[in-house]
Amino acid sequence: MLSLKNFIYLFSVFFFSIALINSSIADDYPQGFPKCYKDKTNGIKWSGLDRDFCPINRNTKLGHKLIIVDFTTKHRPFQRDFILNTAFGRALPEETEPYHKLSFVRIDQNSASQQKPFFAKCRMKTGNGKLSFENLDGTNKKCEGRKRIKELFAGFIEEMALSTSDFCLIGNCGLTYKKYIDAIVQKAVNRAKEDGKEITTEDIEKHRTKITERINRNRFIPLRYTSPKGSYVYETIIEVLRNKNFDFSNQYPKRELVIASDLVQISKRFNLNHTKGYCKPKLTTNNKKRYCGDLKGLLKNKTTQVYLKETKPKSEDVANLKVKVLFLNHNYSCETNMKAAESMQKLWVELFTYMGINNVEWVWQLDPNTEPKC
Repeated sequence: MLSLKNFIYLFSVFFFSIALINSSIADDYPQGFPKCYKDKTNGIKWSGLDRDFCPINRNTKLGHKLIIVDFTTKHRPFQRDFILNTAFGRALPEETEPYHKLSFVRIDQNSASQQKPFFAKCRMKTGNGKLSFENLDGTNKKCEGRKRIKELFAGFIEEMALSTSDFCLIGNCGLTYKKYIDAIVQKAVNRAKEDGKEITTEDIEKHRTKITERINRNRFIPLRYTSPKGSYVYETIIEVLRNKNFDFSNQYPKRELVIASDLVQISKRFNLNHTKGYCKPKLTTNNKKRYCGDLKGLLKNKTTQVYLKETKPKSEDVANLKVKVLFLNHNYSCETNMKAAESMQKLWVELFTYMGINNVEWVWQLDPNTEPKC
């Protein structure tokens, strides 16, 4: 028979073993992961016009994917399709983990310091299955309803569709912004009539204007093309890495920077233009054209050398950073060609290393079925 002393000893071992097992299970969730979306302390911001589906506790940083798109050249249809299908589309929410943040940033006619993050929302979980550390998309039946979770996920997808102009995300590829706004206005009119309220044509148009303005403010794809004076590719990368307004610091354990661009950087002190900059064609001794040189040659320009040295990111700014370049096809104008693109890529590989960014994936756009008319 067990003595009382031995019994107490065995019970203590059993009790603490169970406690340790439960502790290890709890710790398998990402730190701060919202297990109940409505929790007032550790839930998410799920209601109101400013909802972003992100953890209420802003110290909770799970992951952040920031997508930069270069709009400094007018995209041909094949380029637009490549960007939508590769950077956005259905793959984006499918490949993004629950409550990881998604932000979109433009390169356009404005300077990098004038840019702001579009969308800036966290990927709402789907509610499929039961919540566990192996299924973070699942519903926590103790405090969540699957139907409500699915409604919130649908809302997240709808807001992403409005931002990226991709209505295929909500299963209606033929939908336009006008049709979408008309439907919202009609719902408001019907609701007012059901409530017995009088509504004038002026009231309807005011409501339509208000809805249109709100949607247009959040549209990431520009309404129209504006010709820029430069192409601030480098500056935009630096800006999102060091400006706290983009919320892209190394506090996020997982960070990915996606850049959709032809990488033709054009600014006063750092110019890779194919006509007047460092990448303009030069004849070699055997009469072949050479485009971008290497980084060593670029840094021979003292102005560029000082500029890059003084502005390159700090080591902590690029810690745990993954970069994916969606390299836009250069075969779209008479200024450049695929040889120029190859030399541009080689130069940027060196530039990323110079900046302390070593985890870089390249995705080349396929050739289109059209040729530029020269």
